[in-house]
Amino acid sequence: MRSCDAVSPWCRRSIFSSAAAVLLALASTSSAQEASTGTRVWTNTAGKTITAEYLGIRGNEVVLGMQGGKISFIPLASLSTADNDFVRANRLDYHARWRGWPVDASQAMPGLTVAEEAGGAREFVYTTKNFRFHCDVELGTTLMKDLARTFELTLQLHSKSPFGVLAKPEKDRFEAQLFGTLADYRSAGAPSHSAGVYMPKKKIFLAPLELMGIRPGPAGHRKVSDEYDISTIVHELTHMLTHDMLANLPLWVNEGYAEYIATIPIQAGTFRTDREKIREGVRDSFVTTHLKRITRPDKELPKWGKAQRETFLKTGALPGLRRVADMLQMTDEEWTSGSRQSVRTPFGTQFTPPTPHDLPQLYRTAHLIIYYFIEIEGEKGVEKLRKFLEENRRNMDRYEQYFQDVEDYEKAMVGFLALPGVTKLPDGKFRYPSHLKPPKAPEGSPPDLKALKLGGLPALLNGESAEAVGSRIEEALRKDLNMNLQFN
Repeated sequence: MRSCDAVSPWCRRSIFSSAAAVLLALASTSSAQEASTGTRVWTNTAGKTITAEYLGIRGNEVVLGMQGGKISFIPLASLSTADNDFVRANRLDYHARWRGWPVDASQAMPGLTVAEEAGGAREFVYTTKNFRFHCDVELGTTLMKDLARTFELTLQLHSKSPFGVLAKPEKDRFEAQLFGTLADYRSAGAPSHSAGVYMPKKKIFLAPLELMGIRPGPAGHRKVSDEYDISTIVHELTHMLTHDMLANLPLWVNEGYAEYIATIPIQAGTFRTDREKIREGVRDSFVTTHLKRITRPDKELPKWGKAQRETFLKTGALPGLRRVADMLQMTDEEWTSGSRQSVRTPFGTQFTPPTPHDLPQLYRTAHLIIYYFIEIEGEKGVEKLRKFLEENRRNMDRYEQYFQDVEDYEKAMVGFLALPGVTKLPDGKFRYPSHLKPPKAPEGSPPDLKALKLGGLPALLNGESAEAVGSRIEEALRKDLNMNLQFN
């Protein structure tokens, strides 16, 4: 007879308590991973070999970069077992090199159609090609078409996005829920100060109609303003359409990217994705933020001319920003708290509570960082962002696999303890016959989730320090945008 512990594997092994220790381990793993996913020798089932760079997978094909710049798509079935094992261990989705937004990134939709579906009590359901809208008031297809155009345009834009991440709906369409009043919107669980929200667990978009310029009237609901701000809708839709990357990246990346998309101007029924229009969209967002700050809520925003706007952007007191180096290293907990400063209390480490100005600062800074990598660095910057995402995705896959292995181990232990001759002892150990073999517990310790979210940061920094990269980004942004940006 033999005896052994029957406790869970993480109770018998040391646990990483330091995020720094995990980041160090992930950094070395990242370096090894990067080396393994570069140029290597590939072998087909006939034994022939070729040296090529691993660019990722597309469906059932592996994408290889050949000498001279040619790209080849090779069926995985035609490659050796070792090559297939390598691809499984180094999953990387292939995306074509980013050359900037294509000219057809956004096109007008004069033929957009809206259909009505049967709904429940006080529910009116409308569908477009890609969305289903559940409304608690009747809007009619004409008004719904006007509202739905922004949703369809945003999806169209994301199909050509630099991240190359476009979520798939749970069923046949993405789901949106629209409420006639702000009170009903908040009663459905939306944040109290929001004008729209995407709820990842339910995979649904929520928005109040009254904040979209839709009001009830004698002849039904109607649009009362052509100047309502749709940036919140585009921001939250970006989260919905990039759902698959939300859990794999820090909050600052996800929120910065949503802000980047939300400030791309819409003119003549299309997103204007040419470089100068995107640049002006960023500059306009700072002017608008300032005007809202100095104007009473019941008053219209002042109409500034070009000269007045330029003077403000170059010499005025622009809304504050965070240091880019701090933002690059910011954990989700630090983002939520609004501060990288923490204090130790008898109840553990606590972060400084956020002030009302903290979150706008965070959003603005994250937005500018994403703008830098996509618009200023261009192809090289987008490649770094993609590597960040892919490295984190592999880290999160290992995280999920660890806990799946733990669950499988515990189920196997239940079965093992039920076998004849296996006896559980009072001290938690168990005795079993020598011809039996107990299940093997998973190796290692539970990964630190906070550290995993920053595990791909070395790929984004490309071997440099956050301080060096942060300083370069700040200077490049001031020069490119020609603005008096203050990072504090």
